[in-house]
Amino acid sequence: MPNTPAYRYHFEPSARSDAIACLERHGFCVVSGMIGAHLVDELKASIDRHLDPDRDLPPAANRYHMAFAEVSDPVWKLVDHAPYWEFICAVHGTRDLCLHRSAAILRTPGEGMGTWHVDFRGHIETAPKTANDILNRFPIPSGLWFYLNGSDRARSGLAVIEQSHRPDWQPAGVEFINDRTGIRRLGAEAACNDMDVPGCIAVDAEPGDLLCFADRTLHANMATGERRYSCGIGFRPRAWRINAPWPLPESAQALIRRLPERLRHLTDGYTGYDGSWRAQA
Repeated sequence: MPNTPAYRYHFEPSARSDAIACLERHGFCVVSGMIGAHLVDELKASIDRHLDPDRDLPPAANRYHMAFAEVSDPVWKLVDHAPYWEFICAVHGTRDLCLHRSAAILRTPGEGMGTWHVDFRGHIETAPKTANDILNRFPIPSGLWFYLNGSDRARSGLAVIEQSHRPDWQPAGVEFINDRTGIRRLGAEAACNDMDVPGCIAVDAEPGDLLCFADRTLHANMATGERRYSCGIGFRPRAWRINAPWPLPESAQALIRRLPERLRHLTDGYTGYDGSWRAQA
């Protein structure tokens, strides 16, 4: 069952050093009140507009947009929001950043808990096969997300396994699968998708909070009890260049043309996202 941590994992936006120390030590943290109710509502409306404009998403279902910053104007307001931007620069240790990737997820009531997984692919020795394999190879926080309904077990939200980002973390009663990107119980065939896992934390957060987890932290969406909105825009140090094997998508080119001049430098190094790309055999 989920643990109640004895340590503090909620921090004010001004307590950047404490929040980042918690992220590094425990693998996650929450920055409380990072954005206000008005921007929360704008982001939710943008997710509806781009993921479910006809409101035809059935119960127990989900939709993703894997390049949300290319279509959503409200998400760019985050860059002009000083508490958010100062935290992002502090996390990366530099102000010279570029857009890395972004996403939005919409879930409807009745969807079950997802499987425990990590997004990081940098430890996999085989050649990248998908766009995710290429973009998720950097030691930067995988989760800098807004759960726009908040997060708690009764409604829905995020669960993490504390300290699972540590290279020496050894799970009790479970084993790693899929190149250490997921777990399953010893003797089981299917990936684990419940909360009866040692170190499980049902993250508690309010709608305007920023939920953060490290690149190797095992995480999963909790069962969805209400229409649930989440989104994130991720950056990386500009010095970390990516030679993407796909051409810059037209949607990414349109974003660069549309952004005001003062923000355009953040797209220097942006690759866009091509979910259909596969490595040649």
